[in-house]
Amino acid sequence: MNQTVTINISGIVFHIEVDAYETLKNYLNKIKSYFNNSEEREEIMHDVESRITELFSSMMNEKNQVIMASDVEKVIEIMGKPEQYISEDEEQTHEFTNENQIKGDKKLFRNPDDRILGGVCSGLSSYIGMDTVWIRLFFVITLLIGFGFGFILYIILWIVMPEAKTASDKLKMKGEPINIQNISKKFEEEANKVSDNLKNIDAKKFTSKLGSILENIFSAIGAILTTIFKILGKIVGVSFLIVGTFLLVVLFGVLFGSNAIISITNDGIFSIDSSEFFNLIFVSQDQYYLAILAMLLVIGIPIIAMIYLAIKLLFKVKIHYSFGLALTVLFVIGISICALVGIKMGTELSSDEEIVKTHQIASANHVLMIKSPNELLPGKEILEDKFTSISIDGETMYQSYIMLEIEKSKTDSIQLEVRVSSNGSSTKDAINKARSINYNYQLTDSVFILDNYLSTLKENKIRGQEVRLKLYIPLNQVIYLDESLKEILTNVSNVSNTYDKKMVGNKWVMLADGLTCLDCLDIKGVTTD
Repeated sequence: MNQTVTINISGIVFHIEVDAYETLKNYLNKIKSYFNNSEEREEIMHDVESRITELFSSMMNEKNQVIMASDVEKVIEIMGKPEQYISEDEEQTHEFTNENQIKGDKKLFRNPDDRILGGVCSGLSSYIGMDTVWIRLFFVITLLIGFGFGFILYIILWIVMPEAKTASDKLKMKGEPINIQNISKKFEEEANKVSDNLKNIDAKKFTSKLGSILENIFSAIGAILTTIFKILGKIVGVSFLIVGTFLLVVLFGVLFGSNAIISITNDGIFSIDSSEFFNLIFVSQDQYYLAILAMLLVIGIPIIAMIYLAIKLLFKVKIHYSFGLALTVLFVIGISICALVGIKMGTELSSDEEIVKTHQIASANHVLMIKSPNELLPGKEILEDKFTSISIDGETMYQSYIMLEIEKSKTDSIQLEVRVSSNGSSTKDAINKARSINYNYQLTDSVFILDNYLSTLKENKIRGQEVRLKLYIPLNQVIYLDESLKEILTNVSNVSNTYDKKMVGNKWVMLADGLTCLDCLDIKGVTTD
């Protein structure tokens, strides 16, 4: 058994044979001596050692836990020998390049050297091999016409993509082999950029007194802003963590835990029985589950990204870039599922048909009271909000979407026009769903009672079913609008322009100019008996 020693390279401990260690030490010393006069020697050696660490780590497995001489030789072959690199013979350099310039695996980084905002587009360009202009154009288009999709995607990528800070990172970003030649070349390029930038600076500005004062002022401002941003970063991090965690709990509660969705508005607190309601919306259970999955991805992924950003701001935690890629892919999948479900639901509502029935009612010589039973919907209520309520009882579904208009009759009799309508996947389907709507009214003595809800079979689903009533009143007919009509009166014209809900509780007479309030005005020649 060969003797081994323990070494530490870039913070990682390896067990290595003595002969292999001597070869590695001589190799590193040669590299260090070559860059002895370079100002970037420490940075170059750090990147070289980091690359050697990666190569050694990839060679380790359960059976092989010791670095052998053959492993060191492989690393030297990949990284390149210093004597090959420093040769001034162009032909020799060319041969070295062909032998060792094996393309490495690309990794996704943000490119700080070619960025407008965060370097996301430039980093993607290097990774997928597409011109940066087209990727930037894609994000601009999706921002303008994609309802903010491009903005959300860019922010997620900005959060999860690490920045290419070191020379090794920039070589990985472009898929170039990480060897001595390329690392040195990258540092050379960086040094040349800095040198060029310095040449473009007017030295007189920095030697003058005014320049010195301005520099000190800006430095102080920069320090203050840096401190403020650090504090704001912590505040934003805590806020994002609290809000993101709360939203994630609510999302999972709505989708999997709770049977009710609570809606809090200026008009009060309303509730929806989520499982029953969604079953009345979607065509099948499969479509329902797809919709749940889409909601989980489209809403959940940005929430997770918010939580990750908060953790990153607060604790400086780094996660592999593949995590961000996975989030992005899942978000795109969620958008795609939403589009598929949306298209399917669009076909279910593509047709809108209406059936009209007119009922003749003899005019009354006395005041006709119009009212609604104003009853609660039968069965189990699954939705309640400001505009409508829905309930189910066995195989029957009830909805409170009833609207009543009152107009002047062209005859001497009272007429009730009942318009029932529904959406459907086709004209025939919409007509069948409209025909299946049941609506009742009754006239007893001097009271006209209009139901405040409609009914249909539960299998017809919620497809925009509604009932619109038009009550035609002849001239000089007096009516009393009961308080129970407050929720169904809609756009009723009257001479005093009284709001619908304010019309109830009063007597009205149909005159040539329209409905006129008798309780509000004393009209000569008109009796209220």
